[in-house]
Amino acid sequence: MNNASMHQTHPIPRAIILFMLSLVGIIVFSLAGFGICKATGIDIEGKFGLRIQTVFTQLGGFLLPALIFVKIFGWSSVTNFSLKKPKFVHIIITILLALVALVVIAYAGELNIALLEDRGGFIAKLKELEDQTAEVMKVMLAMDGIGSLLITIALVGVLPAICEEFLFRGALQSQLAKAFSNSHLAIWATAIIFSGIHFQFFGFLPRVLLGAFFGYILIYSGSIWLPILAHFINNSLGVIGYYVAQHTDLISEEQVESTEVSWILAAVSAAIVVGLIVWMKKTSNWPTREAIYQSFPDKMDQEEKEYLTP
Repeated sequence: MNNASMHQTHPIPRAIILFMLSLVGIIVFSLAGFGICKATGIDIEGKFGLRIQTVFTQLGGFLLPALIFVKIFGWSSVTNFSLKKPKFVHIIITILLALVALVVIAYAGELNIALLEDRGGFIAKLKELEDQTAEVMKVMLAMDGIGSLLITIALVGVLPAICEEFLFRGALQSQLAKAFSNSHLAIWATAIIFSGIHFQFFGFLPRVLLGAFFGYILIYSGSIWLPILAHFINNSLGVIGYYVAQHTDLISEEQVESTEVSWILAAVSAAIVVGLIVWMKKTSNWPTREAIYQSFPDKMDQEEKEYLTP
């Protein structure tokens, strides 16, 4: 399949193919996980069953489709996934960004809830479904010790960070950047799709912001490992928060879930986030990479090609 004619396929059909690969992967691997649980007598709604489903869905629905996509269309179609080793300064900026952004993301969550709460009809049905999903998630987040904490971080922090970033920022965002010839539009479009595919509309706005942060980290650092790091930090802090709430009196689960943040703190957080992103851009080689990242037919610079050389 990896031939010249496939490499010349326009980015929009490619993005549609990527979406179909992901959809098929989610369905097939979710059914496979369900089948394994049934065959072995594992409770599908229990913690172990949910862990199996998480592994199958993440690997089969996100990472595998991204890798199949590259097999079909070539490494240059995704700019080598931006697999380069990141600069140390960009690692520091990413850690700061992931921490500071928590405040403005929480405020976006508060706005999101305010826009949708107390509405009837279809919105009320969505809220019921999301509440049910949250209750299921709490089964996975019930941790009885350090071992359980580490497993949960691996499943909720590490696995989604790697699998989802390779699909969304690594594969999808690069296709939309080529299609639109505009990286900013590609980042926000990918962020909206990233948020929408989670089917949690009471958390839609904060997840869009997260997706956009990850997208800017990718293009300005030139390394997919940094949006993976930011994604990992964001998810893992939530897991650690639940663990602390369950095993100490320092904080309650309600406080972990709270999105109540003053607009002043949110404004300060947003200003710092923008400043950090600008700092990352100024310390990057983005001006020389932008044309290559958006190019169609696909191109890679010499440095990127060297990463594919054995």
